[in-house]
Amino acid sequence: MSMTQNAERAILAQTRRGLRTLLAVPAARAAGLAKVEDLEIPGPGGQLRARYYEAADAVEAPLMVYIHGGGFVCCDIDTHDSICSWLAKSSQGRVLAISYRLAPETRFPGQLEDVRAACAWAFQNAPRLGATPERIVLAGDSAGAYLAATATLELNRITPGAVPLQVLLYPLVHVQDSLWADEELRNFRFLGRVAALYIARSLGAEALPSLLDVDLSAAPPTIIAGGGAMDPVRNDAKALVDALRKAGVPVIEKKYPVLMHGGLNFTAYSKTATTALQDVGQLVREAFGR
Repeated sequence: MSMTQNAERAILAQTRRGLRTLLAVPAARAAGLAKVEDLEIPGPGGQLRARYYEAADAVEAPLMVYIHGGGFVCCDIDTHDSICSWLAKSSQGRVLAISYRLAPETRFPGQLEDVRAACAWAFQNAPRLGATPERIVLAGDSAGAYLAATATLELNRITPGAVPLQVLLYPLVHVQDSLWADEELRNFRFLGRVAALYIARSLGAEALPSLLDVDLSAAPPTIIAGGGAMDPVRNDAKALVDALRKAGVPVIEKKYPVLMHGGLNFTAYSKTATTALQDVGQLVREAFGR
């Protein structure tokens, strides 16, 4: 390993530690949940950490499988604990947060393989969690939203309607440098371009399929929430909304002008974050007539 690679690994390790210190805040978890339980799920590369959340007033309800963001290289179920707890509470339902192997230690499609395994486990074990396999919702933020959308399309192509709803929070739509370069100097796209370049190199997947280039006809009704000028993926999220609607997919789009990318993690400090998660949870309830 070269000196440059050693330096990059050291910076990444420091970044991961810093994010855990900043975001893995037990006090930020939504209060009043009936159950929070740590689990392990068999994955292709070993056991995957998972965490199950159940609202105090949960009835027979959908199970939301949540895939965390972090550019495929950072974060875990601890850094996204507050998001998942608030979604469980606001949806009056159940959330299963799942982990996946991170890049660059694991190259793409290892992350997607882990998500596939976790989804299979969720379908098999939904009844013992009080949910029904016909009501599995896939959700995620940023890179996790990319994985959620990709897995949803795969599942619904195999079994139409297997996933009846997906929730995408400021979704990462692509890492294609040419598209990021088009708007590099606007709306913080220069920061997004740097991040996208790093993600692509870490994944070993410069050809990571863009969600704008795939057949979206198998996508279920979709909830998309995103931010304003501090959210560099907002234009791509809008393009995804348009592409889904063109494919005949019902979409509910929620915009929060002061929300920054990654801002939903800051429920301990941000009223916007808690409001957005409460809004999304209510939309999930309404989607299932509750």
